[in-house]
Amino acid sequence: MTRQPTSQAPSPPLDRRRAAVYVRMSSSPQDRSIEHQCERLQQYADEHDVDVVKMYADSGKSGLRINGRDGLRELMDDVAARKTDFEMVLVYDVSRWGRFQDTDEGAHYEFLCRQAGIQVIYCAEQFENDGSAIASILKGMKRTMAAEYSRELSAKVFSAQCRFATQGYKMGGFAGYGLRRVSYDRDGKRRRVLKPGERKAAATDRVRFCWGPQREVETVRQIYHWYVYDKLGDTEIAAKLNALKMPTEWRRPWTPFLVKSILTNEKYIGRIMFNRGSAKMSTPRALNPPDDWICIDDAFPPIVAPQLFEKAADERLRRNRPKTPDELLQILRALYKKHGKVTVSIINATPGVPNPKYFNARFGTLAEAYSAAGLPAARPLLRARTLRSVRQLREATMSAIKMAIEQAGGMHVQCEHPWLLRLNGKVILKLVVARSRHDAAGHIRWRIPVHTWPVADFVLCVQMDAANAGVMGYYLIPVADFIQGHIILRGEHPADRGQYRYQTLASIFGLGTSEANDTQGQSTRLALD
Repeated sequence: MTRQPTSQAPSPPLDRRRAAVYVRMSSSPQDRSIEHQCERLQQYADEHDVDVVKMYADSGKSGLRINGRDGLRELMDDVAARKTDFEMVLVYDVSRWGRFQDTDEGAHYEFLCRQAGIQVIYCAEQFENDGSAIASILKGMKRTMAAEYSRELSAKVFSAQCRFATQGYKMGGFAGYGLRRVSYDRDGKRRRVLKPGERKAAATDRVRFCWGPQREVETVRQIYHWYVYDKLGDTEIAAKLNALKMPTEWRRPWTPFLVKSILTNEKYIGRIMFNRGSAKMSTPRALNPPDDWICIDDAFPPIVAPQLFEKAADERLRRNRPKTPDELLQILRALYKKHGKVTVSIINATPGVPNPKYFNARFGTLAEAYSAAGLPAARPLLRARTLRSVRQLREATMSAIKMAIEQAGGMHVQCEHPWLLRLNGKVILKLVVARSRHDAAGHIRWRIPVHTWPVADFVLCVQMDAANAGVMGYYLIPVADFIQGHIILRGEHPADRGQYRYQTLASIFGLGTSEANDTQGQSTRLALD
């Protein structure tokens, strides 16, 4: 009997591994484009039975830092959060992972992946990233070579930029008001004037400056004339140009910053400046020493004469020089002599006079500056100074009241209103400050609000002196004793409401020795025991 061979069932397919791919291309043209990298990574996946389930990409991103590389940051975030459904990351080569200038940074990101159980595979490299000593040595060399490539490229680009700058070409940036960019081919032949925001036709083209429309050129010269000869400031010039409806090259309103840039930029005298500052290798921008600057005079015809530009620079130094207090006071006296008064609007409208805030910073307030200059202060400034004194006195008195209550053995709770206190959980006390005023006949009056919101049980009023510079006394007013909304004290009758008057704050709370004229107010003294 012939034995028949038994048929065997087919072996089940091996589980295919899952992978993500990471691709990166910098902003400069490269042979290893995103598409080329994807093709090579897919080829590797097919050869090794790997399914690509996700792609992380950084297109047009430098590999020097992780900042701005959204693809790599997303990958690292997924790895840290354990949100990955793959066991490996396919990368074209070590340089696509990054050209980090600190090579340990690239190794750190790979370590984080490996720590999460995800292997990073460089598909185009000639070594297996298997953790062996040879692989570690080769990876270290590759990372160093990738970083050094960026450093060498940066040095070559900078050297070329310096060479072109010495030939009078402009290395990037806008032309600015009154100027335009004109492109030249690699042989130095002029092509055409570029519009604002327009790029040159070829990467090998170079750019020089030329004059813009004649109207803009004349405006630039007018700005210098206004600043140097008419003594107008940046703000006044911007306002004047906007009033004349003079458009900028971007059709936007004029600003003091734009005016200042025209008055301080040396390109308006035909001078090209390069390498004043640099931000190489994605580092923060830093200013370079003057010895490293590249300065090319007569790179193109100047719009303003160099002598006028120097006058504008000297004028700006003169205006920006800190003025002494005597100089500031002399300015105020000259304004008063010319106008018969000094106001904020007059100060702002006078060319060459510092901003009112400058006087505030030097003297405290404009009113104090006027007083130091021997000038009468305008009513609004006197009122502002008085209100400032009222505010300071109210804050100091509230602190003193709280301290006096505690010394008298009482308790206080701050109510929602800032000048309202609840004493011992029962009595509501409101603090007010009465400043002196003059009525139509010129008599001094003080107004004490009583039935005004928020209504309290007692009103403690601080009476300021006639000059609103100090304290004359205190009044403790029981609100229930009055029907009218406020009380008027008269300067010619100092005994008005004397039964409510105290000389000191402490005597209201039964602290210290009462003055002779405090005895009248003892019936309204606050009992806190």
